[in-house]
Amino acid sequence: MSDLLRLTAVGAVDDGKSTLIGRLLHDTGQIPDDHLEATLIASRKRGFDELDLSLLTDGLMAEREQGITIDVAYRYFSIPGRKLILADCPGHLQYTRNMATGSSTADLALAVLDAERGIRDQTKRHLAIAFLFGISQFIVAVNKMDAVGYSEQAFERIRTELDSVSVKLGIAGADLTVVPVSALTGENVVRRAGALAWHEGPTLLEALENVASETTSFNFTATARLPVQYVIRRTGSARRYAGMVTGGILRRGQDVVVLPAGVETRVVRIFGPAGELEVAHPLVSVSVELEGDVGVQRGDVIADGAGAPYVTRRFESMLCWFDSLAAVAGGGYLVKIGTQTTPARIEAVVTSLDIDAVAEVPASGLEQNGIGRVILETSTPVAIDAYGDSRHTGSFILIDKVTHATVAAGMVRGAVAGGAGSLTPAGSGELAGSGDTVRSQVPTASRPAARSWT
Repeated sequence: MSDLLRLTAVGAVDDGKSTLIGRLLHDTGQIPDDHLEATLIASRKRGFDELDLSLLTDGLMAEREQGITIDVAYRYFSIPGRKLILADCPGHLQYTRNMATGSSTADLALAVLDAERGIRDQTKRHLAIAFLFGISQFIVAVNKMDAVGYSEQAFERIRTELDSVSVKLGIAGADLTVVPVSALTGENVVRRAGALAWHEGPTLLEALENVASETTSFNFTATARLPVQYVIRRTGSARRYAGMVTGGILRRGQDVVVLPAGVETRVVRIFGPAGELEVAHPLVSVSVELEGDVGVQRGDVIADGAGAPYVTRRFESMLCWFDSLAAVAGGGYLVKIGTQTTPARIEAVVTSLDIDAVAEVPASGLEQNGIGRVILETSTPVAIDAYGDSRHTGSFILIDKVTHATVAAGMVRGAVAGGAGSLTPAGSGELAGSGDTVRSQVPTASRPAARSWT
């Protein structure tokens, strides 16, 4: 069983998500006495005689005053068999970017919905964004079962609709666990009760305990990746190139290539926080010395020469659009991929996600909080992987050049060859083109296709 599980809690506003998380923390004894006392005082200020469980995860004053979640609240706690980091994400449409942030590093999504209201557009949007961000394990808590008289028929109706939505999203049925709960009464959250005796499945706590041990959001490429963050220059010593290993294993003496230039070299020495290393594993911050006089700068990627990422100036991606101004062809921004930042423009908006139908439809633009498929062109070559291969070299953000606000989060699908809309996905080996794209050095069989809606 995995020791650590990163969990994001999502759902539409007023579906009881924060209350459910508060119930889970409270009934498993995770809340310190002083925090309980402070929350009780805040509850009484809002006119409640008893503890308002929703306030246990709402840390901002504005959240407590309005009774809504605005920012992502992180909570650390333990259950039998594993430790959890829980991100309680806001449900309001206007805070979709915060929800995306909370999902970007999660292993599992806990989606909460109201048994009376059923599946809403925001529920679908959150499931879609979570899936786009690489989450493949979902627990859906059908909350407020007390409000529908603990009706098995109401629960089954929602589960049937969820099956349909999950098929359209491409979420495998084995990766979706649906649990009836009542955050208000605590039934089927931690303990079983007679009102839901007809439910033969797990409680919410049991569902969390039973998540597959191989679940992980930090999908790593099989071969080494080291995006360069700093160049360390020291008088009388060789230059070192510092960053975090984001794929594979980096070894002393290993043949590597520096991208996007494509210069081949070798790792001479590796230094970690505690001294010199023979090997460096993913998520370890290191600095390396390279053989020969190699020009390396921030934003470059040091990669295994036998399994390098693609280098291209045109690629297709899925975008979650956050800005109030719509995304349209010709729009110019800064794109930040890993440690590299370079100007880019939207060459074409290909499709948008119809939230109601949960299907991609042809589009010419993306409105605020929209999700769609676009083609981007960068001013300089970038080293990328498909997001399905790596969250690190396959994800990016778009930044407004004037305000420096983040306007979108993106997931790479693959490099584009030829005209707009012509996609050569990661996994197809050689990338055709007219000089904009460098041939991938990764064998075809070693690169799975980018994730899609079908």
